[in-house]
Amino acid sequence: MHRNEAVWLFDRLRRVDADLLSPVLNLGSSTREYREVEQPWIHDELIGPLSRRGVRFLHADLKDDDGVDVSGDVFDDAHFDLLKALGAKTVLCCNMLEHVLDPGGLARRCQALVPAGGRIAVTVPRSYPHHRDPIDTLFRPTPEDVTALFDDVEVIEGAVITTGSYRDQICARPWIVFRHVFRAPFPFLGFERWKRSMRKLYWVSHPYLQTCVLLRKRGA
Repeated sequence: MHRNEAVWLFDRLRRVDADLLSPVLNLGSSTREYREVEQPWIHDELIGPLSRRGVRFLHADLKDDDGVDVSGDVFDDAHFDLLKALGAKTVLCCNMLEHVLDPGGLARRCQALVPAGGRIAVTVPRSYPHHRDPIDTLFRPTPEDVTALFDDVEVIEGAVITTGSYRDQICARPWIVFRHVFRAPFPFLGFERWKRSMRKLYWVSHPYLQTCVLLRKRGA
């Protein structure tokens, strides 16, 4: 999750009474280390401020590790039943749709996890390099594309926001530019990796874009 993405989500969710948001099920949450150390803005800009307002978070991920409340695969029916039993009123589905083979199926599962009137917050890259986790299908939807994956929902807000660029990463870690310099003359050593490396340079002069959508399930 990018900092601007966390800020966008907090700004929209803070407008809702805590009782209507809580508990929030954070799908694909990763670990406490990831949320508070590797990408501390996830906690500082989103989870922490909402928690101080009385919003309770439940973190779910494939990995069983510190800071993960429920571990398992959301596409596994037994695990999905456990998630439903948590009684979430809000689901965060951030940067997951590009990492699954069935984004529509994931959307339907997110929708089934909240009651009528419940909220679903979805973020997904709109313009961003290939990144495996463990796969990247290169699904890069607009807000309208994301909304179309759901049935019977109201769009509270949808936007495409900027979240920095590869230039920012090079400025922070200048040595990474040598990866591209050394790889450029040798496409025959691994053409797919070479293409990904060369393609990444596009975002030196173009911003990363993130699709962000907040939905409400109809019926209340």
